Amino acid sequence: MLAFTTAIINRLVKYYNINPDEAREMVHDEWDYLEEEYVRGDCAPKDIAKYLISIYMVA
Repeated sequence: MLAFTTAIINRLVKYYNINPDEAREMVHDEWDYLEEEYVRGDCAPKDIAKYLISIYMVA
């Protein structure tokens, strides 16, 4: 799970130019969803990062 969340944070920072602290906070806020996706194994970290961006850019 640590590698999964790290990959999501790194993707947010590198490709979406999000501040690392803000990226960590986004992951923390959506922890239940991330854990659920990790257990199911359906989504790659890049898909999760894209989902997080879509949520936070609307809000």
